[in-house]
Amino acid sequence: MFPNTITEHLAEPVIKQVKSLTGEERSVLFFQYCLKASQVWLAKNDNGFIMIDSPQGLLLPVWPHRDLVATWESSALGTVEASCVSVTDFMSLWLPGMENNNTGICIFPMTPEDAGIGMSAADLKASFEEELA
Repeated sequence: MFPNTITEHLAEPVIKQVKSLTGEERSVLFFQYCLKASQVWLAKNDNGFIMIDSPQGLLLPVWPHRDLVATWESSALGTVEASCVSVTDFMSLWLPGMENNNTGICIFPMTPEDAGIGMSAADLKASFEEELA
């Protein structure tokens, strides 16, 4: 399964296995690995950070590792690159700002049909705080 240590790149068998996980399983992996690595990964293109317009409102997709951003299948976005934010900055700057803007989070989306777990910025912050306690 996913590495127990922080690694710059994931082996192809690990990525293949991650693709078979359910949204709930990916959510658990997201919290565990982000807190271990102290990083959250976002997707950017020429227009800035990529957001998902969903029935729940605007969502920011997030991943636990740079190599997993590329697993997101959304060809309409053009060239996508991974961008890292520290968990500390994400919790203290990003999430409060997103909450003020009524923007939610999409944890670890894979495809339009498997869009991951959606939650509010406040709920994600509370989950991080709970995991850190």
